[in-house]
Amino acid sequence: MALTDITPGPAEDEISRLLRTSSLVPLTVTAWDSGALIHASEAAAALIGVPADALRGQSMLEFYVDTEQRRALLRALEAGAGEAFAEIQLRRADGRQIWVKVAAQRITYGGVPCVLAISQDITEQKEQARALTEALEQLRRQASNLNLDERQAAQAASRAKSAFLAHMSHELRSPLNAILGFSEVIRGLHFGREQVEKYAEYSGYIHQAGSHLLALIDDILDIAKVEAGKLDLQPSSFELSELLDECARMMRPMIDGRGLALGVNGRAAGLSLTADRRRTKQMIINLLSNAIKFTHAGGRVELAAQRMADGAIAITVADTGIGMSDDQIAVALEPFGRVESASINDPTGTGLGLPIVKNLIEAHGGRLQIRSQLKRGTLVRLVFPA
Repeated sequence: MALTDITPGPAEDEISRLLRTSSLVPLTVTAWDSGALIHASEAAAALIGVPADALRGQSMLEFYVDTEQRRALLRALEAGAGEAFAEIQLRRADGRQIWVKVAAQRITYGGVPCVLAISQDITEQKEQARALTEALEQLRRQASNLNLDERQAAQAASRAKSAFLAHMSHELRSPLNAILGFSEVIRGLHFGREQVEKYAEYSGYIHQAGSHLLALIDDILDIAKVEAGKLDLQPSSFELSELLDECARMMRPMIDGRGLALGVNGRAAGLSLTADRRRTKQMIINLLSNAIKFTHAGGRVELAAQRMADGAIAITVADTGIGMSDDQIAVALEPFGRVESASINDPTGTGLGLPIVKNLIEAHGGRLQIRSQLKRGTLVRLVFPA
C-alpha cells in the first residue's frame, strides 16, 4: 500500500480529529522508517516553505541539514517511552536554514508506525544566543586590555547588558509559548468535548511550563539581588552531614533515572557550618543537577564535605561526566552561558545554575573552585571561609 493511500482506522479517530483541526499548529506525521510525510499542517508547510499539498509523500529527510538528527530523535523516542524533545536544523525550500524545537510522539497511523511532531521555530533564539556569546567574548577581550578607558568600558558593558536582556526575553518566551500553545488546544477543544483525560494531560504540560517559568524568574531575581548587594542571608549553624543526606535524597530520582551511582562522603559527620542553610542547599542542588545532567549512564557522582587545613569548610561535587575545557568553564560561568556539547544535548537548561552558585558563595565571603578535564569529569568546590 502506498503512503498516499493510507487512511486512518476507527481506532485513530483522536489523531484524525487533531490533524483536521490543527492547521495553525506546525504539525507533521511522518513514516517511522522512511521519514515520508503523511500529513503536514498549513503552519508546518509554511515553516518549510512548501505548499501542504505538495509535501504529501515527500520525505522529511530532504529538509534535514543533518539526517543524523532524525536518527537521534528516533533513538530518543525509543528510549523515552514514545515521547521526546529535540532541537533540529532544517533547510527550507528557499535554501534558508532554520532551527526548530520539536515535541515528538510515536504513533500508529493507518496501521503504519509514524512520528507525530509539533515544531516551534527557534531560529531567532539561536541567533540571539550566538550574539550574546560574541558580545561577552568581545567584552572579555576589551576588559583584558589594561589601557581600556572608562568610555570603552561603559560601551562594552552596555552591549553585554543589551545582549543579556535580549537572550533573557527569549528564555522567558519559550515556556510562555508552550503555555499559550497547549491552552489554545484546550480552548479550541481540538480533541473533541469528551476527551477530558487528554485535556487534563495538556493542563499538566501548562503547569510544567509555568513552574519552569517561575523557577527561571526566581533565578534571575537571585542574580539581580546579589549583584545589587540586596541578598538577605540568614546564617545559622547546622550539621553538614544532615544537609548532604537531604540533598542526596532529593536528587535520588534523577540519579536513578539516569542510571548513575551517587556517593556521599562520610567525612562530613560531626562537621558544622555557619551559613544560610537554604542558600547552601540551593547551591548543592544546582551543582548536583549539573553533574547528573552531564554524566553518561554508568557514571558516578560524589558529594563530600571537609574542613581544610586553614580552617575553611569545603563542599565538593565531583562527577565522571563529559568535562569542560577552560574556555567552556568561562562560558558556563556567564549568565545564560550554555556549553555546547556533541555528546549530551540539554535544551532545557537555562545557563543560570553556575552563575547563581558563584554569586551565592561569594555573598557568603567564600569562593567557587572548578577543575575539569574533557571526557574525564568535573570537580566543583564551594569553599566557605573559616
